[in-house]
Amino acid sequence: MARGDNMSKNNLSGLPDNTKIMHESQEKWRGETWKETLDKHKDEIEKLLEKINLFDIWSNTLQNNDVAKILIPEIFMDGYVSIHFAGYGLYKYANVCLRSQLENTLRLIYFSSHPVEFDWWRRENEWYRSGLKAKDVWGEGYKYFEELENIKKFEKNCDKEKRLFHEGKRINKIYQKLSKYVHSGVFSFQTKPDEFSPRYTMEDFKNWVDRFKEVQEYINILLILGFLKEFKELGRVSQEKVKEVGIESPHYRGKL
Repeated sequence: MARGDNMSKNNLSGLPDNTKIMHESQEKWRGETWKETLDKHKDEIEKLLEKINLFDIWSNTLQNNDVAKILIPEIFMDGYVSIHFAGYGLYKYANVCLRSQLENTLRLIYFSSHPVEFDWWRRENEWYRSGLKAKDVWGEGYKYFEELENIKKFEKNCDKEKRLFHEGKRINKIYQKLSKYVHSGVFSFQTKPDEFSPRYTMEDFKNWVDRFKEVQEYINILLILGFLKEFKELGRVSQEKVKEVGIESPHYRGKL
């Protein structure tokens, strides 16, 4: 038997007191909450995982992109762990992962045409941002993305309220919603006055699913528009899979 297996099966009684209490309580609520979530939503979770699996296509499509080699695995993991957390009733952290996933997608598009800045960012040498007066690497707001030709053409064909960056501000709106979980707005608390341990709730799960689907939709649209040449070089089957699985809105699919 491997040493790690021996520890997990035979030596848990030797854990320090607080660690043992944490282990036992987590085993209990994780098992109960995950089981209840699967009992009620196994088919829905399967469909969400199919969306996450699209990053295999994007990874292969952008295999010659040095930025993608680093950020695509992280974008995948943000989405995967979001499902993991939601399955355990950790809805606050499931939503935090979605903001990270969206941010990393925007960074992928920006850094792919800014290799020098990407190298600085990787080395945490971000002196150039001091003059931008902005929170993120691409500058203030989303002006950079609004000026990209592929995005401008796409948005021109969309209804105003559906536009990601211009009048509709869909990216900004979902980012603000998710930021409330990052900054711990009261409504986003993981705990409640009468409830400490995480547990499944239909309302929290459904709200998270809606945000998850919305974020995956925007991510796939952004990747298509940000790497349109590479996307068009994909086989027809892969193109249709990205659109059908990753982008649920017929309005958006019809414009790509």
